[in-house]
Amino acid sequence: MQTLSLEKKDGVSLVTMARPERRNALNKQLREELLMTLRELNSDPSTKVVVLTGSGGAFSSGADLGSGGTDVMEELDKSFHPILREIRYSDKIYVAVVDGVAAGAGMSLAIACDLRFLSKDARLITAFHRIGLAPDTGLTYILSRLIGARAYKLLLVGGELSAQEAESLGLGKVVEDPLSSALSFAREVAAGPLRSYAASKRMLNLSLFPDLDRFLEYEAMLQASLSKTEDFREGVRAFLEKRTPKYRGE
Repeated sequence: MQTLSLEKKDGVSLVTMARPERRNALNKQLREELLMTLRELNSDPSTKVVVLTGSGGAFSSGADLGSGGTDVMEELDKSFHPILREIRYSDKIYVAVVDGVAAGAGMSLAIACDLRFLSKDARLITAFHRIGLAPDTGLTYILSRLIGARAYKLLLVGGELSAQEAESLGLGKVVEDPLSSALSFAREVAAGPLRSYAASKRMLNLSLFPDLDRFLEYEAMLQASLSKTEDFREGVRAFLEKRTPKYRGE
């Protein structure tokens, strides 16, 4: 694999997204390799806990706008949503280590994990609105169920959470060395009653996220519609040209 690395030890699999030059932006190759890796780990009886992180001082800056993909619905259906399902529907426990930025779909994947360890400079950013899209990869569905109405403005018009703000909302734990802390926690979980944990995760899914698949279909439909707007095209152009977009509401 060229865009991520995998290490296994003591029942813990560490998956590291490795495109540091792009702050681990989720281009097609990274998405494909990540999906393939998670599918393999979810079917691997030796893996008890999956720790997901990024290299180079960032978790992930989200979708790679410079990689040329333009069919938003296809990208959601074939990679972003399947990756999300691998995390949520797995009996493995998923732990995200967020060092630096987790933006857009990167934030979505971090929030989709069961637990999160955050560095002091971690930032969770709903960057979708900056390019004329709405949040995707399940972020609206999952975040609103985790923190309720406190997510409303963040999801409606965008914004960001500092590590300390995220911790105050119960979205993660801020620690000095998040990777070390996450791996230590993961080893403890891997040595525990795994069937009990898996059953607990299934009940949490039923309680908190019972209509996830239905929501993802609706999300993909809305994003596909937004991806055909002039505001989306202008947002992407402005991002690539490193300027402020000029939206017209069209």
